[in-house]
Amino acid sequence: MNRNHTTYVASLAAVMMCLAVASAPAEDTGQRRQGAHVHGMAHMTLAAEGDEVLVELTSPAASLIGFERAPRTDDERAIIAMAKKNLEAGDAMIRLNIEAGCRLESAEIDAAFADPGYSAGAEHDHDSDHGKDGHADFHVVYSFACDRPEALGSAALGLFSGFPALERVLFQYVTAEGQGGAELTPRNPVVTFVPL
Repeated sequence: MNRNHTTYVASLAAVMMCLAVASAPAEDTGQRRQGAHVHGMAHMTLAAEGDEVLVELTSPAASLIGFERAPRTDDERAIIAMAKKNLEAGDAMIRLNIEAGCRLESAEIDAAFADPGYSAGAEHDHDSDHGKDGHADFHVVYSFACDRPEALGSAALGLFSGFPALERVLFQYVTAEGQGGAELTPRNPVVTFVPL
């Protein structure tokens, strides 16, 4: 990865964190921390700068694969492999409006709980279906390059068709034109980016 891309990713990550903090009510901080991991729900953030768009998805494993622990059977390993394959198709999971001419450059998937060497740890006893800290998540980062970034105006989630247990996605965005958010569902999978 070149230095400019690394700097870009770090800058966008900082913008996303600021957007998340700014959108959280001050009195709700503790509750938000506790409620961040909700089965059936995922969080997605889109940040656009120049001709690059970075999309970050965080979802409880249960929302995507039905369990939150290291796989125990060949069937569970196959479920995880299929989920990863679906998630790698970032341009199918999130479709940016065609006028922007965006193409997927990379998809990075982190699901450490699914790695063969992962251990939930002996100290964890309240729920054997959860990972080491009580929760297991998928974390995905998509990088897109756009030919006409000024035309970026909407995103449609294909994520729901590949993961039927996913009921809603809390979507936040920041573009050159503005920032905002929406709650997306299988019946309402499209967000339109509202200019300032």
